[in-house]
Amino acid sequence: MRGLEKRPEPKGSGRAPASYHARPMVGNPGRAGPRREPPGSAWEATVTAAATGVTPSTQVQYLSGVGPRRAELLAKLGVASVEGLLRHYPRDYLDARRITTVRGLVPGQLATVVGRVVAARVRRKPGRVDYLARVEDDSGAVSVTWFGQGFLSRTLGLGDLVALSGAPPPAHPIELVNPSFEVLGDEERELLHAGRIIPVHPLTAGLTAKLMRRLVHTALELVGDQIEDPLPGALRAERDLEALSAALRAVHFPEDDAALARARRRLAYEELFLVQALLAARRARRETAASGFVTAATSERARALVQALPFRLTRAQKRAMKEILDDQRAPRPMHRLLVGDVGSGKTLVGLVACVHAAEAGYQSALMAPTEILAEQHHRTVERFAAPAGLRVALLTGRLPAAERRRLAAALAAGEVDLAIGTHALIQEPVGFARLGLVVVDEQHRFGVRQRAVLAGKGGTPDVLVMSATPIPRTLALACFGDLDVSVLDELPPGRGKLRTRVTDESKRERVYEFLAAELAAGRQVYVVLPVIEESEKADLRAATVTHDALSKHPLLKRWRWGLLHGRLKGDARQATMADFVAGKVRGLVSTTVVEVGVDVPNATVMLVEQAERFGLAQLHQLRGRVGRGEHASTCILMPGPSVGPEAQERLRVLAATQDGFELAEADLKARGPGELWGTLQTGLPRFRIAELGRDAALLEWAHQDARAVVQGDPAFERPEHGPLRRAIRNRFKEETLWSPTG
Repeated sequence: MRGLEKRPEPKGSGRAPASYHARPMVGNPGRAGPRREPPGSAWEATVTAAATGVTPSTQVQYLSGVGPRRAELLAKLGVASVEGLLRHYPRDYLDARRITTVRGLVPGQLATVVGRVVAARVRRKPGRVDYLARVEDDSGAVSVTWFGQGFLSRTLGLGDLVALSGAPPPAHPIELVNPSFEVLGDEERELLHAGRIIPVHPLTAGLTAKLMRRLVHTALELVGDQIEDPLPGALRAERDLEALSAALRAVHFPEDDAALARARRRLAYEELFLVQALLAARRARRETAASGFVTAATSERARALVQALPFRLTRAQKRAMKEILDDQRAPRPMHRLLVGDVGSGKTLVGLVACVHAAEAGYQSALMAPTEILAEQHHRTVERFAAPAGLRVALLTGRLPAAERRRLAAALAAGEVDLAIGTHALIQEPVGFARLGLVVVDEQHRFGVRQRAVLAGKGGTPDVLVMSATPIPRTLALACFGDLDVSVLDELPPGRGKLRTRVTDESKRERVYEFLAAELAAGRQVYVVLPVIEESEKADLRAATVTHDALSKHPLLKRWRWGLLHGRLKGDARQATMADFVAGKVRGLVSTTVVEVGVDVPNATVMLVEQAERFGLAQLHQLRGRVGRGEHASTCILMPGPSVGPEAQERLRVLAATQDGFELAEADLKARGPGELWGTLQTGLPRFRIAELGRDAALLEWAHQDARAVVQGDPAFERPEHGPLRRAIRNRFKEETLWSPTG
């Protein structure tokens, strides 16, 4: 490297001590010993921090090396306390344990070399300041460049002994670009930033990886042995789980792969166990807090309804109805999840439960997330409810004030058996004479508190929540461990055949010809675009451009096209959907705001643009909007022009199967639980380290163990369960388990 400032070699050899090459530089994170750190580092004040009484609950700003400004940055990562810093687990690791000489560096292979800095300088570029160095060992010299990191001149200087971890680029085998590094003192000590399995923590602007590692290590030194372990000792022994302090040290600074695997397993189990313990305790509290209602009688009215149906029930529907009926006949409150594939007949199952409640003298409430869905449920229920003598009312925000008052009075007087509505059902003026059953549709669209408010209008009614998202067993346990689950895994007979086809941009005109043919036959079509989360304006523009193009296309312009996107106000969105349901709008261009659950039997085609941007489960949900009537239907998936082979394969998997549960399992493995978790569960935080796709066995253990613990100690009142109780309170801000009215 030309032009580097040089100086005579420092005292002693300019070569790295042989000892650094002779053994792996992976130390014990818990080992005390002399350290020499650059002036002003977080290490310098460790003794001072210990003297100030730092504990796991201390606000992180009081940890040495943090302060108010960095505390604000850590808060963006969800880190508020010193323990929170230790619970900020690495998102990845770099394996820099391969120690080699400069001559032994191989392009593209991560390795670590140790040598002396024999030349260094700052290089200024427009908008950027780089730091360049030359490092030598016995075998030769390597050029090093840190782009945009001119500040390293204050940390790394001539004569310093340094460990560098990086991979040479293919074209320059004796050059390292932006390697991790650590300045070595005269005495051997543990390395954090090079020569080991290097943790890579989630960061935010203003926090560097090296600073985060230093802060985590400082926290480990100060309080790593003080953090209360929420897992009972007997449970740890039974499941062969190591102590929390050891797991925290190993997950941040693992000595080897085996130590990291043990730590991750223990911490993942703990995270899953806390969730399962919370859900099991909630369930136990519900079942013991008050007696429920017996909301089922002779079932004569329900049998009359079923016998009058123009179709036969599926075996899955019959099984779910029996499970629900058994719950309704029990004296404890029902809390059951009914999950089924799109079009599997969940509404009818819920309606039969409402008829059972009416026959037993109780009212029911069916809450839907939108007025469109509430109106659809009302139409469906009115078609089938007459043989059972069910008195049904629709209550939405669009009703005139006088009509709302009349219906509210009828509910309060017990003159309505089933009230169908939106969140209007939980507004204060609405009361029930004898509410015995609450049915919540598309439950993920409601918060936990909203469901609880509606249920609270009737004391302790039975609660049935319904989801049209097929849920893998692992995710069902994680999200709904406090609920019993009924599954509808069959579709009713009489549905038109639904085909799924994958095409590409070159076939667009042929696709438009097909849309025109379906429209000419009197059918309706959807065209769906992905939401571009980074830019709502781009999302709007894409939807608008597509809508304009279809409205002006020679083959398609004769039909009316509607447009739905995230910026439409609620009334306009409702009006557009209502026009589509009524057939006034024949083609609907929409982002993913298209209503899940809307039933338009006349819609026979869905074209999904940029289909590779969607998950399998989401695509399956979308295509469930067609194929709901007697006519053959088609879902056309058109990926973007630069789609890769993995995305193509995912789309082929979707086209090959109609089984939503099978696809949900595949989606969980391919994409992880993040999107599904966000869709399904609004009442629990996401996992920090557990991964449902690979931790299914741990989740089963956690589920069994949590139920066993709660069965013997529902409120965690035993001394050995005190840490568990405190952990649940702190992690989930959960007070309702122990409050008098929670």
